[in-house]
Amino acid sequence: MLHEVIENKRESAKLREHAIFSLSQAHDGSDAESAYILARARDRDEPVSLRKSAIFWAGQREATPTKDIVAFYGSADVESLREHTIFVLSQRQDDEATDALLRIARDDRDSEMRGKALFWLAQKHDPRVQKLIADLILK
Repeated sequence: MLHEVIENKRESAKLREHAIFSLSQAHDGSDAESAYILARARDRDEPVSLRKSAIFWAGQREATPTKDIVAFYGSADVESLREHTIFVLSQRQDDEATDALLRIARDDRDSEMRGKALFWLAQKHDPRVQKLIADLILK
């Protein structure tokens, strides 16, 4: 039922976004719903607002592998989606997300995205972040 609402492009964007939220709350223990939600985020025919909602709610699911969110960042075709994905990564409490943010802050070709990653990293109490900031200051 929720899949039908999400895929029905005649439905309002708000209703479809709410259906994505509802689907994200499913605790079926599998990655299937996470994969489906991420597929909506990747769908370039969807409005950016729905894609942002999808990546956010995918990121809130423990069943969503962090590597899939990192991969989404690398393939995002819209700057605001890349920025939003940085925020999503900042909300995850695993080393893989922090590692991804560190890579973005150090190496991303887009200085705006490096700055966004650094902003969220500065909120974490991780010695690797302190080292990165010190290294950037000393450059």
